[in-house]
This record gives sequence, structure tokens and C-alpha cells, in this order.
Amino acid sequence: MDYGRVLSRAWQITWRWKVLWILGFLVALGSGAGGGGPTMSSSSNGNMTVGPWDLGQIGEPGGAFWAAFSGVILALLCLGLFIALAIWVLSIIARGGLIAGVVQVEDEGTTSFGQAWRVGVQRFWTLLGVGFLAAIPMFILVFTLLIFFVLGVVAAGGFSQFSEAATGVSIVSLLLCSGVFCCGLIIVAIVLDQIRIYAERAAILEGLGWIDAFKRGWEVIKDHLGPTVILWLIFFALGFVIFGLVIGVMVVVGLPAGLLAASLEPSGWLAAPLCCGGLLAFIFFALLGAVVETFTSATWTLAYRELTGFVPQPVVETVSEA
Repeated sequence: MDYGRVLSRAWQITWRWKVLWILGFLVALGSGAGGGGPTMSSSSNGNMTVGPWDLGQIGEPGGAFWAAFSGVILALLCLGLFIALAIWVLSIIARGGLIAGVVQVEDEGTTSFGQAWRVGVQRFWTLLGVGFLAAIPMFILVFTLLIFFVLGVVAAGGFSQFSEAATGVSIVSLLLCSGVFCCGLIIVAIVLDQIRIYAERAAILEGLGWIDAFKRGWEVIKDHLGPTVILWLIFFALGFVIFGLVIGVMVVVGLPAGLLAASLEPSGWLAAPLCCGGLLAFIFFALLGAVVETFTSATWTLAYRELTGFVPQPVVETVSEA
């Protein structure tokens, strides 16, 4: 495989068809989450406080505000869960849309957000099934590791009544076995994720069901292990480069701004530049994530086509004409 040609063509598609960045942004958004909440404390007389507000004791008239506040927090948590679920669903559709968009560009010379998105929607359940199959062994391994850890702790407690040496041997054995399990878990996770990457392309390009697509992904990685490893290492190196560039930008921009803010007296006007800086940082990282996801998906799609000798078939073309 001509790695230079695949990578350069993937970058050409990424830069030329910026509409795909929207799908890339959704994929990147589905890969992260965050949250926070107010700081709560309890005074010596049992009253609950949130920041500067005294909420009174729970169950008393003064605690009415706390009851209402708890309801608001619960509602916000439910809303956050709903939003996270929606983002996760959209990210699955967007992954399929990115694959379809690259195929449409290669086979038809053009694409659009609507054309690519429709393919992702059509193949949503297949992509969900592929992800589920890739996650089953991971769940089993994690569950097994947890059981092994609990049994090890119980065994250590049992041995401790006989001798400290037995306890030490048990703990060391537990740590060694846990380390082996963790290393195995990482290897299995990498392999399964790569199978998923190929299986998703088999589902979109070849119109396979989720089980057949997963089998096809395993066949591709088994028959083309060398090129797959090389591409994976290339992306691993690119990830380090991008990480270094991001850290450099944060240091160059954020450090002087932080030092300047620290040297000034706290005042309300500092909120404006902080908000602007936070907004600019969000836009920067959103664009970076969108471009990286689009380029990565395009590269694996082009690599899949070249490795498998894929010939265009009617599934994507029919959807694009609708």
C-alpha cells in the first residue's frame, strides 16, 4: 500500500470538503464528557449551605430552599444524561456519515452533509451492533478482573491471620496478575477497536449486517496485519505531534495570560476576557477535533478500499441520489 498517497489523499478530502468537519465534530464530541457542581457544606448546627447561602436544616421550614435546589440538581442531572445519550447516538451516525462522505467523494466526485448523514442514519443499528460486539469481550475482561481483585483481597485477609509473609506473597501475586490482566486488556482493546474500524467500513461500503461486518473486519485485519500496524503507528506518532503542538500553544498563550491575571487585583472586568478566552479555546479545540476525526476516518476508509480492492456498489450511490 502506498501510505503517502493514502495520507495525502485523505488530507485533500479533509481540506477540500469542509462540510465533513461537522460530522467530525460530532464524532469528537461523542468521545468526551465533563461536569461539575456547586460546593456544599454543613455547619456545626446542622444547617446546609451552598456558597454564601444558608439553606437551613433539611426537613425544617428553613430547608425548603434546599429541597427545591435538590430537585433542580436532579433535573439537571437527568437533562445531562439525556444530552449525553443524544450526543452518543449522533456520534454513531456521524461515524457512518464520515465513511459514506469519503466514498461519495471518491466515486461521485462530490458529497454533502445531507447525503452523508442519510447513509449514517440508514446504517445506525448496524454500526451500533458492531460497537456492541467489540465491547462484549472488554466487559467480560473487566468483570473478570474485578472478581479476581475481590478474591485476592479476601485471600490476603485470610492469610493475614497466619503470617505477614503470606500476606505479602498474596499481595504481590495479586499485583503481578493484575498487571498481566491490564496489559492483556490494553492489547485486546486495541485489537477490538481496529476490528470495529474495519467492520464499520464493511457495513457502509459493502452493505453487510453487523455480525457479518464484524467478521469481515477481523478478516481484513488478519489478512493485512502489516499495513494496519504501520498505519496505527503513523497515527500514534501524529497523535504525539498534535499533543505537543497543543501543549505548546497552551503554554505560549495561556501562561502569559495567567501571569497577567494573577498580577492584577480581582475585579469584575476580568470575567469578560476570561469568557472570551474560554470561548476561543472551545472553538480551537472543536475545530482541531473535527479536522483530526475527519482526516483519521478518511485515511482508514481509503486504506480499507485499497487493502480489500473494494469496487463501488449501489448501496451508497442509491442513498446519495435520494
